[in-house]
Amino acid sequence: MIGVFLTFSIKDWLIVVTTIILALCILEIRRLKKTIVQEVQKRLLPQLSLEFNSDTNSDDAGFYLKNESFFIAREIQFEDIEFTLDDLGYKVSSILKFEGIDSLKPQEKVKLEFKVFDRDNDFRPEVTERIIPHLIDSSFKIRANYSNIENLKSRVVFAKKKEKFYRETCIQS
Repeated sequence: MIGVFLTFSIKDWLIVVTTIILALCILEIRRLKKTIVQEVQKRLLPQLSLEFNSDTNSDDAGFYLKNESFFIAREIQFEDIEFTLDDLGYKVSSILKFEGIDSLKPQEKVKLEFKVFDRDNDFRPEVTERIIPHLIDSSFKIRANYSNIENLKSRVVFAKKKEKFYRETCIQS
């Protein structure tokens, strides 16, 4: 195999090097194209972020949604979240329902209101008031649908790991 490379002429080596450079350029162009698509999407769609304040000693404990873009986010609707808590020695399955938001201005941050329901869709006010400490260590995903002022629909998925939320996907539909 090495003997084949030793018999290459200068033209052959130039072709090999040029092919390698061309392949690297194509890979870089693909990476840049993905970056451009993400930047265009950021400029057209509101970019939402979700924060979780777990300070149970204050009234500020809860979920906060922030619009990090320069566009208004409208008609923000959250899907129901089914989760199971195993804090008390037995598993309790519940449903977390967030109230929708009509609009969120650029750089505006709002506290999300939610309620906890059991499997039979019965509202549990006593659990809603005390659920924040139980959500600190649990992992779950929150899905939200929203639109911009031009009525372009989008969907975002936030994944909670430990005490932080990470934006998993942001899809224009």
